[in-house]
Amino acid sequence: MKILVAGGAGYIGSHTCVQLLEAGYEVVVVDDLSNSSEESMRRVQEITGQSLTFYQVDVGDHEKLSAVFVAEQGIDAVINFTGFKAVGESVEKPLAYYRNNVGGAVTLAEVMAEHGVKTIVFSSSATVYGDPASLPIKEDFPLSATNPYGRSKL
Repeated sequence: MKILVAGGAGYIGSHTCVQLLEAGYEVVVVDDLSNSSEESMRRVQEITGQSLTFYQVDVGDHEKLSAVFVAEQGIDAVINFTGFKAVGESVEKPLAYYRNNVGGAVTLAEVMAEHGVKTIVFSSSATVYGDPASLPIKEDFPLSATNPYGRSKL
C-alpha cells in the first residue's frame, strides 16, 4: 500500500513516516520545507534502513501536486500534516494561515479527487477546542477555536 504523507518532513510527519515504513508501507512525502528540513527525510531512511520518495512541493500548488500523483501512480491514501502552526503568528497574519491551511487542504482534496484517491487522515489540533473547561480534552468537547490557527484547523 502506498501512502502519501503531506507535511512528512515535519516533526509529527517524519515520525509517522518511520512507523509507516516499519509497518511495510511504501511512503511518498510532499513538503514545501517551510517549517522543516529535508534532513529529516535522510534521518527517517537511516533509522528504518528503508527508502521513501520525497518531493519538495507545496500542497497549495495544484499543478505540481498533481504531477506527484501522476508520477506516483497507485497512491492509496493520504495523511495530511501540512499547515502553519503558530498561534501568535496566526493572529498577526490570519489571511496567510487561512490561505495556507485551508486553501492547501482544499487543493489537496481536489487533486486527490482528480486521481481517484478517496482515503485521507487529516491532522487537526487541540486548539480547535479553545480554552476547555477541564483536562484532559475529550473528542466530544464543544468546538471553540479562539484564534486564526485554531479556526483554520477546525
